[in-house]
Amino acid sequence: MKIYILIIFIFSIRTALPQSKKPDTTYTFVPDSIKIKESVYLSDKSEKFRYDSLYIWSDKRNLSEIMDERAGYFVYDFGLGARNDINYNSKFSRETGIYRDGIQINDFFYQGFDIQNLSVNEIESIEEISNSSSFFYGINSFAKSINIVTKDVFNTKAFSQLRYSQDREGSLFADFYFSQPVSRKFNIQLGVTKHSLDGRFKNSAFNVWRGRSRINYFPSDKFNLKLNFYLNNWDRQLNDGLAYKADKDSLSDPDLAEVVHDGTNENIENYYFDLTSSARLFNNKRSVTKFKFYGINSLRYLDNPDTVFTLKNFPSGYYHSIQYGAELMQNIVFKHNKNTGSELSFGGNLYFNSFDGNLFKKYHDNYYSARIKYDFKYKNLFASIFARDDYIKDKNYINYGAETDVKIYHDKNWDISANAGLNQTGYLMINESYFKIVSPDVQSLIEIPKQYYEAGGKIRFKGVNLSGYVFGFSYDSVYDSQYGVNINLNVDSKYFLGNVSGSYSQDPLFPEFYVKGDLAFKDVLFRGKLKLKTGFNFKYYKINYITKQYQTWYSWSNSYQPFPLTDQFIADFYLGAKIGKANINITVANILNSLVYNAYIFPLDDRGGFMNAISRFTIVWDFIN
Repeated sequence: MKIYILIIFIFSIRTALPQSKKPDTTYTFVPDSIKIKESVYLSDKSEKFRYDSLYIWSDKRNLSEIMDERAGYFVYDFGLGARNDINYNSKFSRETGIYRDGIQINDFFYQGFDIQNLSVNEIESIEEISNSSSFFYGINSFAKSINIVTKDVFNTKAFSQLRYSQDREGSLFADFYFSQPVSRKFNIQLGVTKHSLDGRFKNSAFNVWRGRSRINYFPSDKFNLKLNFYLNNWDRQLNDGLAYKADKDSLSDPDLAEVVHDGTNENIENYYFDLTSSARLFNNKRSVTKFKFYGINSLRYLDNPDTVFTLKNFPSGYYHSIQYGAELMQNIVFKHNKNTGSELSFGGNLYFNSFDGNLFKKYHDNYYSARIKYDFKYKNLFASIFARDDYIKDKNYINYGAETDVKIYHDKNWDISANAGLNQTGYLMINESYFKIVSPDVQSLIEIPKQYYEAGGKIRFKGVNLSGYVFGFSYDSVYDSQYGVNINLNVDSKYFLGNVSGSYSQDPLFPEFYVKGDLAFKDVLFRGKLKLKTGFNFKYYKINYITKQYQTWYSWSNSYQPFPLTDQFIADFYLGAKIGKANINITVANILNSLVYNAYIFPLDDRGGFMNAISRFTIVWDFIN
């Protein structure tokens, strides 16, 4: 029945959610001309979207929920407060590079990224790097590079914002952000987050404090200096999901459900700092010299009463990692003539890592990278070639690629373009923790030459946008080749919005088919004083095999056993409004009362009846502006 509902949803679409150019944020200010905006971005050729234009209405609560709305992404959802890895194009989270204002913040010990290091209220916009060139920007970022551009209100007046959200399972979230100008060239910003929840099932509580501060010094439009500091501390219970039983009630009733671990928990404390400078040393304002120096200090305490050491079970203890990094990049823009231009980017990175724990000896592991990129544009043709040399584990790995985009036709109503890309990479870094305890002499790096290739295009007719591409992987080894497909449909009209995307994957660790979308009605009432949007957000999964998840390891494995619930469908209803300086949202979650778990066997959503489904209320309010 649910699959028929999905089909009805898709074929009844009249609208879709566009890449909005005008943000729906409540705050407004005149941008200062002395800010070098390019300093926080990885590339000026990337796709960028604002959180407050697209996802504040349906109240996406963290980075994973935001990215899971976009084509090609799949998130193993362990529940609110969990790590919730972000996977892309049939590749695991360890190959997804996460950046904050252009600085990579992945965990080089466990690999991947814990989304609890970020508050959703920090996010102003998100930059997505093209698939073919993602490896160019960071270590182990072969699948995708995602850059979180944080709120940075640099204005002559003070600004403050409060986000408050109340959810099921005793979840309370509050985030406060404040920006205070000291002078036209000097600015101080502060932010703090508190989020706690009891959890629906046994041993699933979560509690986090996050703090952040920033000092901006912009003496001129030719030189900017920025200093950031972040501190996060959280306690998280790790039940490793539910023990599977065929009886549906035993999976939905917290009094009947049995968890795998009823006493395991972790405490994590992370410190981040960075000092970044941006300078325009050439006459062309688009040519920017960027220098970044940063540090990441992460300490994890794991308390696991089950002391039996297995692949599924990580032992109790502490694990400490420290990373210092430096980056220097320069781009030079050339204007050859009216129709022709090019850009040369070059630079490098230093990564100094120190890892320590009670179950292995302290060791150091340093990486060095050099990279170069050349972009060429002639009329409607764009082409780029790029290469990155990584010196890791006492060996050089040269990775390279190319991509192109051509606009075939353009007028007032039509846009037609085609694109293609490919790359060759030579290694994959995997979770250090297992090898350092079980096989300390084995390197946590696999030499695996891989070729990635894709081809696709975009068509726009007035407010209708259709895009898609086919991608594939091939290997110089025993690994099988794979391919996949991503398609996205957007339509924009006066009163309706919507978005539908579909993905196909051959990898047994991912859904074979994954369809997701958002259908919404919008209007402006009371002479422009009330902005309203209401709609449905839905997801359909076709999952064939069970993927075992191990929270203590931050790892997974494929059992190749049939998934007990192959076809899964879930839908939420939401109502969002902007009035004055406040955005208000109410969400009714899982309106079909579906039993859904996309990460075996972590329940994706609370199934406690209709009244419990009225899941959350959120307000984002600017009270000093």
